[in-house]
Amino acid sequence: MDTIFFCAVLFLFGAVFGSFLNVCIYRLPRGESIVSPASRCPGCGHKLSWYDNIPIASYLVLRGKCRSCGEVISWRYPIVELANAALWAFAGWHFGIEPVVLPSLLFISSLIIIFFVDLEFYIIPNVVVLPVSVVGLASMVAISLTTSDPDFPSWWAFPLAGLIAAALFFIIAIIVPRGMGMGDVKLVGMMGFFLGRTAALGIFAGVLLGSLVGIGLVLGGRKGRKSWLPLGPFLAVGALVALFYGEAIIGPYLGLFEQ
Repeated sequence: MDTIFFCAVLFLFGAVFGSFLNVCIYRLPRGESIVSPASRCPGCGHKLSWYDNIPIASYLVLRGKCRSCGEVISWRYPIVELANAALWAFAGWHFGIEPVVLPSLLFISSLIIIFFVDLEFYIIPNVVVLPVSVVGLASMVAISLTTSDPDFPSWWAFPLAGLIAAALFFIIAIIVPRGMGMGDVKLVGMMGFFLGRTAALGIFAGVLLGSLVGIGLVLGGRKGRKSWLPLGPFLAVGALVALFYGEAIIGPYLGLFEQ
């Protein structure tokens, strides 16, 4: 019952925080402040009332349109709010009421911002990935040094994974500049700082998914062979897979080398 209540609380707060993520996704690539002005319609600029800014519910009540001008509201807004709420709740169920759930929530929300910003603007904002990397690394190292869980990775696994992942992608970016950008280098570093050894799985899953989608788009005539496809969204999906299932997938294989 405590876990169910915990997950329900995380869902509600996740939906509210998801509304803030929408502000970040819209304003950061445009160089606008995420603090002011208050939320407004992107069409007519009308300041939204509190009852028009309730996560998920307001979109459904207004049928996806601005109350003032009738401008269609992007489907991204409720999707982001629902995704953040659902993933926060799932993190609560998966990790339980443990310290590791807090950095996991930050990691999830930062990945959602990166997913949508890179998908639309082909950039990964430094203002997201750099401070989140620092907070994530500090949090995971602190948890490792204080936890009584013998299965929790050693503290050095997190900085080592981040540095190795970033260095590898940096070399690839230099050799094949059209293959990926510096934003991807910073993103995989962030993944390593949060995930430790399971970052390898997240990176592999993200690159594989991106390759499959890219091949599918080329075969379907939606993209040319030299068309640019952002890697960030796929790495974000891979990072979520690694966050929740990384140890379950690669743990048994790594255990073979420890015997």
